[in-house]
Amino acid sequence: MNDERNLIGISKIARQKVIEHLKDAYTRDYLEDSDFEHRLEIATNTNDRSILRELVDDLPDAAEERAPAEAKTTFQIGGGVKPEGTIVSVFSGVTRKGEWHPPRHLKIVSALGGVDLDFTRAVIPAGGVEIDVFCIMGGIDLRVPEGINVDAHPVTFMGGTDTHGFGYYGKDAPTLKVRGLIVMGGLDVKPPRKERFKKFVRKLFSDE
Repeated sequence: MNDERNLIGISKIARQKVIEHLKDAYTRDYLEDSDFEHRLEIATNTNDRSILRELVDDLPDAAEERAPAEAKTTFQIGGGVKPEGTIVSVFSGVTRKGEWHPPRHLKIVSALGGVDLDFTRAVIPAGGVEIDVFCIMGGIDLRVPEGINVDAHPVTFMGGTDTHGFGYYGKDAPTLKVRGLIVMGGLDVKPPRKERFKKFVRKLFSDE
C-alpha cells in the first residue's frame, strides 16, 4: 500500500522544493559536483515520493542555516597574516575552503596530485596573494569570488590555464597573482558555486 501511494505522483511544488533544497546545499558546499548532478537528475525524473524525500534526508535544512551561511558569502580583507606558506600534494589531494587564512606568498608543489583552494570565504591579506606553482601531471583549482583581480600567467608545457574571464577590478582590489611552471597539468580559476550553478542548469536543461 505504501508503495502504491508513493507512485501516485509528485506535485510540481513538491518536486521544486526538493530541487531548491539541493541547489542550496550545493552552493553551500554540502554536495560535490557529481553528487549534486546525480541527485538533481533523479529529482527531475522520479515519480516516487519516497525516493524524492531520500534525496534531501541527509542534508541540513536550508531555512535553519540560511542566515549564518549567507553572512559569509565573500572574502574578507584581514591583517596579521603569515608572510609565507607551502602546500604540497604528491599522489594526493589538498583542499582549503570555508574561512581560512592564506599567506601573502604561497608556494604550491603538486606532482600527480590535486590542489583545490576556495577563496570565497577566505581572509585575504591586504593587497592580495602571490602564488608560485610547480605542478607536474597534476591539477590546481582556485575558486575566486568577484572583486578580486586575477593575474594568472604560469609557464605551461603540455598543459593549460583557464581563468574563466576573470579580470581587473581596480588598483584598490586585492590581486591573486599566479606564476610558476605547470607540466602536463592545468590551472583552473573558477567562479563561486552560485555562478557556476547558473551555467550548469542551463546546460542540464538545454535541448542540445
